[in-house]
Formats: sequence, structure tokens, C-alpha cells
Amino acid sequence: MATPDKKQGETSDQHATTQVKGSLKYDYVTVVGSYHISRWTEIRGNYGNKMSFINQGVGQLRDYSNVKKGAADKTFFLLFVAEYDPKMRATLKELVVNTYKAEYLEIDSAAELVAFINKRVEEKREIKQLDIFAHGVVFNIEFGYEIEGKDASYRFGPAQASQLQPDAFALGANIFSYACRTGLGVDETALVSEGQEHYELSLAQKLADSTGATIHAYPRRSLYDQTYGSDADRDGLEGAKARVASDDRAKSAFRIKKAGYERRLAEYRLSKKDDTLELPGETAPVQPPALATENDKKLLMHAQSRTKNEKNMSYPLDDYGAVGKVRSGNTPLGPPKQQLKFKKGQPAQP
Repeated sequence: MATPDKKQGETSDQHATTQVKGSLKYDYVTVVGSYHISRWTEIRGNYGNKMSFINQGVGQLRDYSNVKKGAADKTFFLLFVAEYDPKMRATLKELVVNTYKAEYLEIDSAAELVAFINKRVEEKREIKQLDIFAHGVVFNIEFGYEIEGKDASYRFGPAQASQLQPDAFALGANIFSYACRTGLGVDETALVSEGQEHYELSLAQKLADSTGATIHAYPRRSLYDQTYGSDADRDGLEGAKARVASDDRAKSAFRIKKAGYERRLAEYRLSKKDDTLELPGETAPVQPPALATENDKKLLMHAQSRTKNEKNMSYPLDDYGAVGKVRSGNTPLGPPKQQLKFKKGQPAQP
């Protein structure tokens, strides 16, 4: 991590100013874990849940584009490859590279993730933001949860956190973990008594102490259930489709009426040789108000993208990313239902 240093030639600490020795080459990194689904779900061809991490990661790339970045800044999409279909990955890579102008990397172990992060130092770059979408248990982010042969090599825990070089992270860097219970320091599943959360033992705190970054992590389980929208969004999708279609028909009818009116008006003015006249007994058609809301249009845009990709390759990849964000789950009871902030040498804060 870049550290402040006094300018050369200063003669007095009283009037000293500081400059930050930073690379000014910042990286924004999304890390997506593998998602295991049951054999029965795979047979049925229902890949919606399997794509939750990926679609959230694509949404994060979309959000990075809203962050003001310098010309030298880069975005990265890192994918743990286990159990992801090669054809889907090829389509995903094309989307990441061509649409979001990000670098796409496939990795096959937590050690490779550590190596990528630490290589920022060698390349004289600094991570400004790192976002993680994966399964999690207390003390570990599980990039290969329940995937045979990958449980150990895909596991990111305190040992891996301790290997991260703080100089790989910029001053003010943020790490967001959307894995379950990254912020909890006691292995309880149902209820954690007040004062027994042991946040200081959590993986989030280990990451904060190792990297110097601010860690944002859930002490409860995390939910990806709104990746494709809320219950109301999904229930209202058919209505949204109908309203958008109705608006399209109305716009088409309006354009036809407007063209006819303008043609008749032009002919009438030409016949009277007066460009200021209006058609007697007729007024210009007015475009009808839209029925569809902006949310209707957004939901339909996302749904059509998933349908297109599901038809082409069986996987509902959303070109526009997740509709809704990851949110806190209900268990274990006791800790707050939100992400907490962890900083080096400080207690966890809401």
C-alpha cells in the first residue's frame, strides 16, 4: 500500500505538506467462484442458480464503469473455472472483453488468486476495489464449495489472507466479500449471543490486518435470491412485457398518424400557397403517454438477454449483469443484518 512521505526540501514539520507515493495505476477486480448444482438440477437443465455468481460479477463490471477512473486504470474479471461449461465461458469472455473492456482471466486455485493479487506489486499497480462472489463458511471463502477435488485448493482462508502483500492495495482500497459469514468469528449456524460474535477472529479482520484495505463483509449468510430481481419483479415480468409491447404498438400507430397528418398538412399548404395555415378541423396527433415504467423496461431488457443466451448455450447469462444485489440472510440470529466494515487494528463497524 502506498504510504505518505514528506516532500524533499521541507525545512519545518510545522508547515510540512505530504505527497502520496502511489502508482496512480488502479485495478478494479471482480472474483467469481464456482457454483455447484445437484445432478438432478443439471439433468433438468435449470442453470439459473449456477449463474448467480457470474451474473453478479458482470453486474459489478457494469458498476465499475460508473466509477471515475484514470486512463491507466484497468478492470479484471477472474473466474474459478470448475464445473463451468467451456461454451458458456467463451461467451462470457467475449462479453467481458468486448462489452465491458475488462481483462478476463480463468484461475483454478486460491493460490492463483493470491499470485494475481501480489503480482500487482511487480507490475507497479494497486488494487482500488476487489469484489468477491462465492460461497462461504465461517473463516473461509469457498470458491469450490462441494465440488469434488476442489474443496481444498479452491478454499481461501486465513493462511491465504496472510500471504497477501499490502503494497498490492491502494490507499483507501475496499474489498467487498459477498460470501456467507466472512465477517463472523464464531462457527455458529442458528444463534450468536451478543458479545460472542468474535469479529476479531473473522476472515474479514484477517484480510483487513493483512492488506490494510477496508473489508466489507456479512456476519450472516448472504443471499443471491434477487440476482434476477425481487419476487415482485419476477411476478410482474409478464405485466411488464405487456406494457412495453403496448407502448411499442402505440408508438408505431402514432408515427403512422403523424406521418399522414404531416403529409396532408403539406399538401394543403401547397394548394393554398401559404406555409402558415393549419388543416381546418384537424389538429396534430399527440403521442400517448407510456404505460411501461423504467423498471419495466429494465426487467424486460435483462430477461430478454438471459432468454437469448439460454437458447444459444443453455445458460442464462445476463449481458447486463444482476438485476438485484446480494443481500444479508436471516441466520445466524444475533449479528446485524448488513455488511460490516473491518479495518486494521479497529473493531468492526456497521
